[in-house]
Order: sequence, then C-alpha cells, then structure tokens
Amino acid sequence: MSTLLIAIIIIPLACLITYAYVHENAENKNDVVKDTSSDSSVVIEKNTSAASKETVTAAQKAKEEAKAEKASKEKAEKAKAESDKKAKENERLASESRAKAEKAAESAKARESETAQTSTSEESSESEEKTPASTYTVQAGDTLYHIALISYGSGNAENQALIRNANGLSGNTVSVGATLTIPAN
Repeated sequence: MSTLLIAIIIIPLACLITYAYVHENAENKNDVVKDTSSDSSVVIEKNTSAASKETVTAAQKAKEEAKAEKASKEKAEKAKAESDKKAKENERLASESRAKAEKAAESAKARESETAQTSTSEESSESEEKTPASTYTVQAGDTLYHIALISYGSGNAENQALIRNANGLSGNTVSVGATLTIPAN
C-alpha cells in the first residue's frame, strides 16, 4: 500500500515542485533557455529591458485606471440608488399627505352634511311650531274623533286630547255650530 502511495502521489508531486523551481529560477535570472528536444537547437533569450519595464508599467497604469473607473462607476451607482431611494420616500410622503388631505376633506363634507341636516330638521321643527292654529266649525253629526281625523289624519286619543285641551272641553261631546281651535301637531 505504501509503495502504491509513493508511486501515485509523491513522485508526480516531486516532479511538479522541481519543474516549478527550475522554471522560476530561469525567469528570474534572465538566463538563456535552450530546447534540445529536436535536432535543431532553439535559443530563447529573455530580455527585461526598458521596453518590457514600460510594458509592465503601462499594464499597471491600465489596471489602476480600470480600478479608478470601476470605483467611479460604483460611486455613481450608489449615488443613483440613494437618489432613487430619496425620490421613492418623497413620493410615499406626498401620497400619504394627499390621502390625509382627502380624508380631511371627506370628514369636512360629512360635518357639513350633518350640519345641513341638523339645520333642516330644526327649520322644519320651527315651521311646524310656527304653524298657526286653525279653527273648525262643528257640523251636525261631527264627533271629536271625526274632527281629529280631518285635522291630523288620525283620530287617535292623543290628537283628540290636543283638541280638547286647546278648547277647554271636559268630554268628547261637542256642540253643533261651535268653533273649535285646532292646535298644530
């Protein structure tokens, strides 16, 4: 089991570490790397001259500019989000104030209608109270019930009592030809 572990894991790992070490040292030392795998030899020289340094510097500047542009875009997006949030808040407050104003207007209308109904009922009460008492001349065959029925539309005991009290009668009998005062109901 341990042999299998060495063969599968440790040997390839050692090869990778060695390759990385050699490759890194070759880059740092600007050495000449030769490829001898084919019949003809190829020489690759690494040149870290001023031109390559400028390329690296230009690349760094480009990265910094990209970061700065990204940061400015993020700031703009945040500012836009905040302004949208404030606009929504202002819109919500405006709609609430409109709703309150409408509610106040409705309650004012309700109060006005109640006031109008109250004044109308008071006017009708006053007009009924101000209605002058009428008179009625008793004819042959008339009874107090019949007179109350003609005058008030109902011959009930209350209406008969109104007529009796207004004219000082003690009973339900009335004399023919007598003039009776009919009070307002």
